[in-house]
Amino acid sequence: MFTIKKRRAVYVFLRGLKHVEQLKKFGDISYISKRMGYVELYLNEDDVEKTVNKLNQYRFVKTVKISPRPDIDPDLDDVHDDVFFEAYDQAQEDAEKDQSDEKSAEQTGQSKGQSEAKLAEPTNQGQNQPTKKNNRQDDGQQDLQTDDKVHVPAEKGGKS
Repeated sequence: MFTIKKRRAVYVFLRGLKHVEQLKKFGDISYISKRMGYVELYLNEDDVEKTVNKLNQYRFVKTVKISPRPDIDPDLDDVHDDVFFEAYDQAQEDAEKDQSDEKSAEQTGQSKGQSEAKLAEPTNQGQNQPTKKNNRQDDGQQDLQTDDKVHVPAEKGGKS
């Protein structure tokens, strides 16, 4: 009866692609990347370690990487979405807690806030500074107010 042999992919990175023909004796070539300079070989699972050691002895071989796919469990039953949702739920709870803390701080801090509002009244230190209205530009003309005098510049293109 026919039995399926265990196979493993091995990626052989080469210095040049002219040596690809020599790799045929090690296993089945399934893919050759000219741009990336590697060859994908399929080997019997039993011969992988021995073949990798032989391949590393060749001067035209840069590196050899063994595919981890047979070692990975295809069933993801043990991995749950709970990990993601736990972090999401924790973030939601933290946000709700922060909001409730702010509300309670507002309720208890109203008497403090009223006394602080009296202390934070504006002072007359900034009276000599120009306001936004005085610095506003309309259609290329600038209104400047100084004391009681108003200066209006001449229109564009007109005689001064």
